[in-house]
Amino acid sequence: MLISFSVSCAEVGSLNDAQKRQLALDMYADYRKSFPEVQDIDLHTAIGLLSDSDVVFVDVRKANEQAVSMIPGAIKKEVFIDQIEQYQSKRIIVYCTISYRSGKFASKLRRKGIFVTNLEAGLLGWVHAGGPLVRQDKMVKILHVYGQKWDLAPAAIDTVY
Repeated sequence: MLISFSVSCAEVGSLNDAQKRQLALDMYADYRKSFPEVQDIDLHTAIGLLSDSDVVFVDVRKANEQAVSMIPGAIKKEVFIDQIEQYQSKRIIVYCTISYRSGKFASKLRRKGIFVTNLEAGLLGWVHAGGPLVRQDKMVKILHVYGQKWDLAPAAIDTVY
């Protein structure tokens, strides 16, 4: 069943996990049009790279969002920018809630000759694919979803915005 990404915020609460996942993917596909030159990485591929020391996940969200949870081992955007030379030989995967902000960030970096990969559908896609979240290195089941429109995490994940 294809769901339009124009579902109202009130309707989001009545969707099942599969519908929420599809809606997040559809929203991302629409956002993706804003940065077509940016390369994506498939969610399951990205999850498989978690333990790869040559891969760095970069969270481009605001500090209050990051305080709720992040991908294990991820660094903040500010750390990446401040120490960019340190990461030149690494594979960089950027993300945010649904990978719109990270896609725009990746596009900006690309114009500077820095190539990074954008996580398909961001943290919403990540948790739907079974990706783990941490807060201060402890596994958690909570995600900051930026706003009500993006409250599309699976039922097993608590959300705040």
